[in-house]
Amino acid sequence: MLKAIHKVKPNLPSVDTTPLSTLIGRTVTIILTNAIPLFGVIRLGWNTAALVFLFVLEGIVVYFSDVIKYHFGRVVGTKHIILVFECIFIFFFGFFAMLVFGPYESLEAAVSDRFRLIGDLLFKELPKPLMGIVFMRLVRLVHDLADSAAFGGRVRRKLQLDGGGWMFLLFFAVMCAPFVARSAPNPMGGLAALVVLKTLGEAFAVWAVRIKST
Repeated sequence: MLKAIHKVKPNLPSVDTTPLSTLIGRTVTIILTNAIPLFGVIRLGWNTAALVFLFVLEGIVVYFSDVIKYHFGRVVGTKHIILVFECIFIFFFGFFAMLVFGPYESLEAAVSDRFRLIGDLLFKELPKPLMGIVFMRLVRLVHDLADSAAFGGRVRRKLQLDGGGWMFLLFFAVMCAPFVARSAPNPMGGLAALVVLKTLGEAFAVWAVRIKST
């Protein structure tokens, strides 16, 4: 009986044993991922609607990545209700963020226009940036699964769900609306600062376990 229970639980290390080169590679991947929206803001002149919509779409990609991680059975101490909460928050707060930063003054205006401007963002302005982000997220997902020994080998790092950080990001973006709105003194600077803060937060999440274990 004890042997059967032992087989159910993956042999996870008590401390982070991820090689330094892997952590650096993760950090580079994060920088490359966030370089896409930063380039859009600085060089392509994206407004708040385009940037926040891309954040919302990336949040949806992160949620489905968490679903895949959870079903591999290697996210220790995580219950199914956490994924339900992530789903509700990311989709609901993402919708709310689009109401705040979107191209329409009100929901009624969006409905009367049949969400045409949002469709233009999704199918004309953001397809290539979104594909780039999806690709980088897939690379990060494969690295995470490999480190958790999902494909065999030695466990070097526990799987962690990333949806919690995205819930905070979307909440933080809405709270910063006065600084990044069209009427702000420097909307481009506010948008660029938002991307930089997002990058720093994701990089810290990568190194936090290593820092804690030292």
